[in-house]
Order: sequence, then C-alpha cells, then structure tokens
Amino acid sequence: MPKVVACIIARTVSQRLPLKVLRDMRPHLGMLDFLIQYVKAQDAVDEVYVCTSREPVDDILVDVANRNGVKHYRGSSDEVIQRMLAVGEIENADILIRITGDNPFTAADLIGSQVEFLVKENLDYVRIGDMPVGGTTEVFTREALVRCNELMDPKVSEYLMLYMFEPKHFKCGVIKAFEKDYSDYSLTVDQPDDFTRTKIILEAIGFSGNFKELSISKVLEVISDDEIEMPARIIKPSGSVKLPFDKVISYKEFQEDMARRREASLLLKLYE
Repeated sequence: MPKVVACIIARTVSQRLPLKVLRDMRPHLGMLDFLIQYVKAQDAVDEVYVCTSREPVDDILVDVANRNGVKHYRGSSDEVIQRMLAVGEIENADILIRITGDNPFTAADLIGSQVEFLVKENLDYVRIGDMPVGGTTEVFTREALVRCNELMDPKVSEYLMLYMFEPKHFKCGVIKAFEKDYSDYSLTVDQPDDFTRTKIILEAIGFSGNFKELSISKVLEVISDDEIEMPARIIKPSGSVKLPFDKVISYKEFQEDMARRREASLLLKLYE
C-alpha cells in the first residue's frame, strides 16, 4: 500500500485577517485545530504534518500541531514546495496531499476517493472538480512533485496548483463528486466576512464534534441554501485573480483556463 502524507500549509502572517488560522470557529476550537482533526479522521491518511516556516511568528503553530497529536515541519517562508518535498523525504511518502490552512471546509472526506483514483489510473495529480474555492484537497505523487520543482521557480510555489494541475506536463485526474456545479461559491477564509460565513456554516450543519461524520456534502448543502443568510457566499464574476510574477487576470479568464485543464484530464464521476 502507498504511504499517504497530508501537508497542511499554514502561517500566522495574514494581512486582511490577522492570525486567521488561530481564530476560534467555536469556543476552544481554532480553525487550524478544526482542519487538522478533520484530516486526521480520514482512514486514507497515514500521517498529518503542519508545514510552516522557520520564522519566530510561526512558533505558535508548533504548539497547535503538538496539541492535536500531529507532526510539524518548519522550512522556507516562501518556498512552499520545499516544505512538502522535505516532508515527503522524511516520511518516504509515495503520495502527498496539499491542504491550505485557511480552507477549513476542504473536502477531506473525499481524500480516500482521490487516492484510490490516482493509484488505479497511475495518475500524477487528482483534485475534486466543480467545487467552491477552498473546497478541494490536492493529491499527487511525490515523484510528480519532484518533477514539478524542476519546472517552476520555488519562490512562487504558493501557486503550486497552477503548475501541478497542468495536463501538458502531468497525468491529471478530476473527480466530479456532485452533479451540481459549486465553483461560483467560496469556502476559503481570507477576510473577516469569510470567517463570519465559516462560523455560520459550522453552526448550520449542526456539527457535533465528531469529525468522522463531517462531510463536504453537508457544507455544500448549507452554502447553497439561499434562505440562510451569510456574507461572501458567491465569488463576484467581475473580480480578478492574481497569478505568479504579479500577473493579474479576470475571474472569467481564470475559469476558462481551469475548464481547459479539466477537459484535458481524466474524469471520474462519483454519482449516477
């Protein structure tokens, strides 16, 4: 069986919402604590790492990892890919999972399906398609990540998805988990309204504290229910997307490029 290691990429530095990964989603349950426990609950994951920087401001994230019973790795503040490569080597991992610390509702309960699809079809990279921004984990082989590192400038590896999810260079797979397209919604936490939305969703799904019962389907049901009032639900089509090297494109252009990548990838549907 392949060894699967999840890397939660997190730092405390955030300008629009300071210390966001440490903020409580409910009393005594910070956003990063929540995400760690959600990922730990998945049987397909062998090890979980909090991957952060060596900067003193991130010392507290070691405490978060320790109290949640997971490992940590501290590396370059800029080169996210370096942290993941180091963890892959330390653990002799076959498969790595990239999860961003400001995406508490990432579809961790679908990781098993992603790993199974990647192994069965001998793919390099798998994501969940038609999901809200911040709604999918990224699953890939360590060997593919090594090759990706040779193709890119490591200093822009916060944009790793744009390099790994590229069928021109890698064997990519996309899982369509639900018939409905949720790609116009957002689950990522970047600004105060996003965090307010996150707490509303958590309350609305009736989360009991059992992470084995938590699922992205429950989250999607809530975020698409227009009768539940919440801010920052929909991504404005007039918005823009920042790319590596300070390039900026419209959200429409970004969606068109993502569609190109999906169409060139192997598709798996989980619904009838």
